[in-house]
Amino acid sequence: MQCTNILTLTVPQHPGFNSAIIAFQLQSLLNDPGQLSTLLERIPNPPTSSPDLSMSIQMAADKMIWDYTVKGTWKHGTAYKYASQLRQIVEFLGKDRLVHSLNLADLTNLQETLSKKKKNTRALVPLDELDLINTGVEEIVRGETAHRYFNLLKQFMTYCAHKKWVIKLPLNEVMLPPLSKQQRHYKTFSPLELQGVFHSRIYTTQATENFRWTPFSYCFWLPLLGAFTGARPGELCQLYAGDIFKSAGVWVIRITDEGPDQRLKTVFSAREIPIHPTLVDIGFLDFVAMRQKEGGRYRPLFPELPYDKKHGFARTASRWFSGQGANDHGYLPECGFYKGMGACLYSFRHTFVNTLRNGVGAQELMIKMLVGHGTNDDTTTNYGEELSLPRRQETIAKVNFDVDLSHISWENYQKLQQRKPHCHKEKRRAPDPRRR
Repeated sequence: MQCTNILTLTVPQHPGFNSAIIAFQLQSLLNDPGQLSTLLERIPNPPTSSPDLSMSIQMAADKMIWDYTVKGTWKHGTAYKYASQLRQIVEFLGKDRLVHSLNLADLTNLQETLSKKKKNTRALVPLDELDLINTGVEEIVRGETAHRYFNLLKQFMTYCAHKKWVIKLPLNEVMLPPLSKQQRHYKTFSPLELQGVFHSRIYTTQATENFRWTPFSYCFWLPLLGAFTGARPGELCQLYAGDIFKSAGVWVIRITDEGPDQRLKTVFSAREIPIHPTLVDIGFLDFVAMRQKEGGRYRPLFPELPYDKKHGFARTASRWFSGQGANDHGYLPECGFYKGMGACLYSFRHTFVNTLRNGVGAQELMIKMLVGHGTNDDTTTNYGEELSLPRRQETIAKVNFDVDLSHISWENYQKLQQRKPHCHKEKRRAPDPRRR
């Protein structure tokens, strides 16, 4: 039995086309399966999906925010910031504009408008308004922030290309100038600058003096803990009393996400940090014992810090130290700093790392373990004893900032708190562990 397939072919009218010859050649090709197979192998497969030419920039950005947040590409602590900045970029490009119209000129235009973007603003100025704006250099966003916006647009274009909403663009052809060393990092404190911090009013005011500021617990402890543990401000602000305990005979601070509303920046952030002897001398363990007596394991170390779903617990503390906006300088002037120097609570972490590297001479693997940076698992297996808790304690105990701290005492600070009872006003209470 012979199977016959009927093929209908429509040929456009053209003086050079002879339909009879075309039909004869096509029949010859069909009669030779080997030749037909060879020809079909040369024909590229059709695309699985054609570009969606109706996709708007707003719709694409919403999809990207959803994907990156749900899949964890953007961690909880930074998702809000990136989403907010991407929405600003969308407004700048045009919400109703179609995605397939994105091009390299958009990167150049963003680069230009970032040169006039003011700090603490939530809008990118349209290009036609740039010439009308007279912005002082001290009011313009720092280089690191400008690079974040610029790279976010590149990330968005790459995402759209992966989704086949736009052709892939040579994004490396448009780049911002590289960041200087000062722009890439938060400020690292010198011994003289640390002297200014730890001899400011927080640590020198006597109970017999008249003072008008509020002696919250976090104002006293966060600079000290940041300097002697290298922990991130967000990690310190979310601590519970039960996160400080003895492990293998060593007092440690456990950084974890196991407690209510606790977060980790990365999977490597979970760690146990040995407590520096200076913190013990100042009275940190007494402070922790007081909190445990007040509410047990889940008593927050700093109950006066409110919780913010978008920013965690550190926002109030960061604003206290660094201020908010151009007119609020925070606590910085009390320490001898001015706005724009890059000084913030995160600077204590950088100072700790710098001291470990250049003062103690600690190996990089040890530094990464202490501050919660990623390590190569294949490498760490060969360093068991060298990275043990006693060895980590030995390394941290060597941290010395060459600053006189003999005047700092938690017992004395409590006397200040007794004169300002409202400093104990709680913004959050210990959660009921049964509800976890």
